[in-house]
Amino acid sequence: MTDPVGALLTELADAMQSVTTPFTRADEADRIYEGYLFAQVIAAAAECGGRVTYEDCYEREVRDLVLRGAPGVIHARKRPFTHAVLYFGAARPIEVHMRVKVRSKNFDGESDVLLIDTKAARNSRDTQQLPKPPGCVLTIEGKYYPLGVPRDEALKYIGMRNSFPQSMASLFVTNSFSTHANKCLIHAQRLPFEFGAVPGTRFQTYVRAHIREVLKRWVGRFDLAHRV
Repeated sequence: MTDPVGALLTELADAMQSVTTPFTRADEADRIYEGYLFAQVIAAAAECGGRVTYEDCYEREVRDLVLRGAPGVIHARKRPFTHAVLYFGAARPIEVHMRVKVRSKNFDGESDVLLIDTKAARNSRDTQQLPKPPGCVLTIEGKYYPLGVPRDEALKYIGMRNSFPQSMASLFVTNSFSTHANKCLIHAQRLPFEFGAVPGTRFQTYVRAHIREVLKRWVGRFDLAHRV
């Protein structure tokens, strides 16, 4: 791939055609990659027959997206940050946020992309507190490294996940490969991961398949007749 950042931006635009995103070549590649993973959730939801809208922190529908460039909280009101809302039949909607924190038993963990039950997200905004794991549908950790993801990133991810219950679904995604990181994650059971996830690869397809499985389980709690 001769222009990896350009490919990420193109994928972003293709997946989110109805809105304007803030990403440009001036952004750091790792931030663009997080936006790319946000777009993979949107694309997976559309492939599953879902309806997608975008809202600000006051739940007003928007077309021009304002996405976090630094870790933040769902209940922040100083800037009208955008989240996506996914609708599937009679299931309760899911919100999709970038770079927000979740309360764990030992510390506040950040999710690069967080899928959360709308009920839990609204409660967080109403109480001005971080959401807790039971309301979280999926957390995605994204890492962009042109020359291979370091082993330490895998170790940090495993350590963070140990502070959250196993029932909280997670996915580790990177654009590159590392034998040492692979070894760490292989030995950490029940932690799904994908290396090499970039546009035009089968690994991107695998990432969307992970997301679909999570969406399928969520919708099954509410609407068994809806085909995801």
